Amino acid sequence: MRETTYGERRAAVRPDGLGALRLSRPAARVFPRRPPAGLTGLELQFMTDFLAAFGAEPDHERYAGGGGNRFTEMARELLDGLERPLPPLGRMLLAYHVPDMSIVDVTGCYLAERCPGRPEVFSVSGQGVGAPFTALRMLSAIRRAGSAAESAVLVLDQSTLPYLDPDTHARPISDCAVLLRSDCAGEDEGADVDFLAEQVVDPTVALRELARRRPEARIVVGRMLAERLDPGLSSDCDLVEGERDRLCTSAWAALAEHWTQDRYTVVADYDPHSGRLFQVGLRPGAAA
Repeated sequence: MRETTYGERRAAVRPDGLGALRLSRPAARVFPRRPPAGLTGLELQFMTDFLAAFGAEPDHERYAGGGGNRFTEMARELLDGLERPLPPLGRMLLAYHVPDMSIVDVTGCYLAERCPGRPEVFSVSGQGVGAPFTALRMLSAIRRAGSAAESAVLVLDQSTLPYLDPDTHARPISDCAVLLRSDCAGEDEGADVDFLAEQVVDPTVALRELARRRPEARIVVGRMLAERLDPGLSSDCDLVEGERDRLCTSAWAALAEHWTQDRYTVVADYDPHSGRLFQVGLRPGAAA
């Protein structure tokens, strides 16, 4: 696998040989609203101190309007509902834009105890909707470095915040979780990660070029990208748009719904804050 260095354009990372990361079909779950309890105690003190650095105070009314689902609760319910149990995992990455509404419950500790193999757990954030793509880039690099252990990415969206976040309040979002699990042993009908790309580019131009090079591909796009594409692009390719009430999970929940074993698939989303288009290509077929 070859990879460019950080810069304005990070070209496609293409797995080759035995190091290729393989994904099974994602599992997704949307959570009903659970009116959150008031912001009190340690969490109130933490948010008060945190927001004071920005000259702001906790907005209790905004907080009360959130979905009320904590990361640990969403992780538990998603894992409880899996059709097949997880295999032993070497590591699990949490990927999100909006942080957990809880600062007391540590989701990573819960997952390390809950998941087979007692995996190492890391968090990836600060990437906007690119967080899941960055997490897959990390797992792909770890795999390439020689780790044979299975791994997973838990993608999370939650909407309970005591401050204004334009990405969640310009358009309300639903609380959602998506599990992306590797299948490097080839036990499921999975797909190999063919490439990972991150670049500063006009997203419509880039996807139109992708459709020209791969006319057979299905392109699954998340909300942030869908909102910025030329409406005419859908006539040039097989385009699937994720739900508009989600952030990091939008594209990946759509992938779970439209998973196919007979089509090359590209999953893509766009972070307007950095101007970066994130893509991953998935090649279906038997494990190598």
